[in-house]
Amino acid sequence: MGREIEIKIPLTDEQYDKIFSVITGAEPLTGVKVLGQPEHLIKSDIYFSRYNTREESKAAGEPQVIRIRSEVAVGDKTNERSFFCIKRKTVENGIEFNREDETFVEKPEIIRDLLLFSGYHQFFEKNKDAYGVHCESVVLPGCDFHLELEKVNGLKYIEVEVTDGADAADDVRAALEKFMEQFGLDTSKRDHRSWMEIINGGAV
Repeated sequence: MGREIEIKIPLTDEQYDKIFSVITGAEPLTGVKVLGQPEHLIKSDIYFSRYNTREESKAAGEPQVIRIRSEVAVGDKTNERSFFCIKRKTVENGIEFNREDETFVEKPEIIRDLLLFSGYHQFFEKNKDAYGVHCESVVLPGCDFHLELEKVNGLKYIEVEVTDGADAADDVRAALEKFMEQFGLDTSKRDHRSWMEIINGGAV
């Protein structure tokens, strides 16, 4: 996977419920087309690093994310999938740009053992209960907006991302904000922190 541009915003209970109604088809939203029914996934992410702090890691040029993800669709416990991912992030005007390289792994415990043998240690775990769905919007016709309505370690958020496409990055950034506004969300409340900072209560 190449370019990935995303935005995430914390939600109130009321906002979460409204977005859930839209993506499940219970409530229409002018200008937004939801493509199919959302997939309900439970994701568990384990992050690794060679360093004791994020400051040390960044100073050494280590990718911001080195993780093993296991996910399973709710109602289908026999079909758990695991992936190994390396992600490099930059933030411009509160919008994340991610370079993500991910591959399926049949036996994640082997990757975990390799990392531990190589001097890495597990430093963070994230658990996500998410409804994911693809959308189209009048704000940027032809663009695929992937929306995740989620509870991350109990915190309610919406994340929307646009991956590789022909649209200019500036156009995608503007469209992401307008897309969020279609749901009645205030984009000035977007959260540019990493999940580790959010969950651990790091500074905004």
